[in-house]
Amino acid sequence: MEVHHHPDLHHKKKNFKEFFLEFIMIFLAVTLGFIAENIREIITNHETEKHYVQSLINDLNEDTTHMNLALRDNQSKEDSLKKLVQLASANFSKPENRAKLYNYTSKGVGYYALFKANDATMMQLKTSGLQLIKKGHVADSIASYDVKLKIIYAAEDLYTKATNEALEAAQQLLDLSARYDTTYFDTSIGFKNVMLPLFEDNNSSLPRFFNKIDFEIGATQNYIYNIRKGLPFAERLISYLKKEYDLK
Repeated sequence: MEVHHHPDLHHKKKNFKEFFLEFIMIFLAVTLGFIAENIREIITNHETEKHYVQSLINDLNEDTTHMNLALRDNQSKEDSLKKLVQLASANFSKPENRAKLYNYTSKGVGYYALFKANDATMMQLKTSGLQLIKKGHVADSIASYDVKLKIIYAAEDLYTKATNEALEAAQQLLDLSARYDTTYFDTSIGFKNVMLPLFEDNNSSLPRFFNKIDFEIGATQNYIYNIRKGLPFAERLISYLKKEYDLK
């Protein structure tokens, strides 16, 4: 039987310098890979951050539009309520004063003009994205705006309570179905200058009604005040975010 012998393979032993160079090369490769991955992550996070900020700017633009609308409508409501409350000492045995009572009540009492923020991006930032806002002063400004919104919503609670109570008082005092009776109402002129009905006609009914109207005026003014404080803050935040992130 023939036996084959494998030739001896002689390896040249590596010296310390060669081991060290290999170590350096591996170390550099790992380090550069780590740095490259970090750079990619930083770039991705920065783009995500800009995306969130741009989305927030879009929401803020909607908010400022809706704030202006709410201000306009509530100022109109306040004007109507003030005209109504000026009738508190009027003589309601006169048909013209009852007509004014019905007209001003129908224009202002129970009217809602609520502001609701577009909080889609804000909610995303709160749940998952706020850590991506690396600029601390930007995150602080966004948080401050969120506080402004909470204050407006707190004022809204009083506003809706006062509005509902005033509407209830009007329903107890006035026959609002008179709008559908041609004896009292004309579509071209509104309530006629006739003796419009009152469900309650005693010493306490009208003062109680006007107290509710006064409460509604105060709550409406408070609501307007807080929206007016939030509006310029939102406008400044838009400009600030655009400048910080070089956005148009």
